[in-house]
This record gives sequence, C-alpha cells and structure tokens, in this order.
Amino acid sequence: MRIALIALAVLTLLLLAGGGWVYIRWISMLPSTSTEVVTLTPDRRARLIALRTEPKFRPEDVPPLYYTGAETPGDEATLNAAVNDLIDAVLARPDGPLPARDVADLIGAAGRRVSGTMTEDRDRAHGYMIEVWYILGFRGATGRFAYGDGFPVPPGYAEPLPPGWLSPDQPRPIGAVTEEARREPGV
Repeated sequence: MRIALIALAVLTLLLLAGGGWVYIRWISMLPSTSTEVVTLTPDRRARLIALRTEPKFRPEDVPPLYYTGAETPGDEATLNAAVNDLIDAVLARPDGPLPARDVADLIGAAGRRVSGTMTEDRDRAHGYMIEVWYILGFRGATGRFAYGDGFPVPPGYAEPLPPGWLSPDQPRPIGAVTEEARREPGV
C-alpha cells in the first residue's frame, strides 16, 4: 500500500511539472504587450460607438465576414456583453493618452469571458477585440493572442487585420456591409 501511495505521489508531481512546462511554453508563445500610447480622440470614440451599436454575432453571408452566427442565444448574449463591455470601458476613459497596456488588460478580461464559447464564436469575438485595437490606432501586439501562418500581419503591425479590413488604413464600413448585403436580392 505504501509503494502505491509513493507511486501516486510521484505521478502527481510529474503531472504537475508537465502541466507547468506546457503552461510556460504556451505563455512564451504570446508576444509582449505593446508599450505604445495612443490618443483617444472624438473620431476614434465615434467609430467605437458605431461598433458598439452594430449588431454582432449574427449570421453573415457577406465576404469576407462569412459567419454562421452564435451557437445559442445565451452565447450571443455572452459574446455581445464581452465585446460591448470592452468598448464601454474604453469609452469611459477621457479623451487623451491611452496606454496599450490598459487596453490589452481590458481585451484579456473580455477574452476570458468568451473562452467557453464555440471556436467560431470565440474567434469572431477576438476579431472584434482586435478591431477595437486597430480603431484606437495601436500597431504593436495586444499580448493576448498567438497566431500562426494563416493570419497575415500587415507590415509594421503585430496583430492580423480584423475581419473585413482591407488594410490598417482601410477599415470595413461598420454596420454598412451587413445592411447593404441584406437588401441585395439573392443574398
């Protein structure tokens, strides 16, 4: 019996050590958070307000935003709350300097809120979070996402373009793409 307890203790320690190693490897894949400071301006604030009011997590048949919609109404509520609360927290800041670390922390909190949702929904939420990052004018990494080769990053930037953006200076028309496409016959 004593040998079984010792073996169990050794196995437990090995599992904990292995889990710690995996966690450290995972954390090392995340880029360092940018040290940039941008200025929150009325123009950026207006764009964030437009993004906040846009219907999100609904089915989209519009290229390149193809998306089947949130898995469940409960998931849709969770996803909307996470993204909208992120935007609200940024909008609560006064116009002026806005450090990347502050926004990255807000993105991290929003990301944790959607971590239990389906992959497609979570990816869509992450796209909105990166869109907030781009709208604010950050160029460096959020430090919250690890990407592979399938996510091209524009030169001079550390995060891939948000869905629907053509380049860092050509954002998607917020709300307009979806509404125009819904009015077109056959879509």
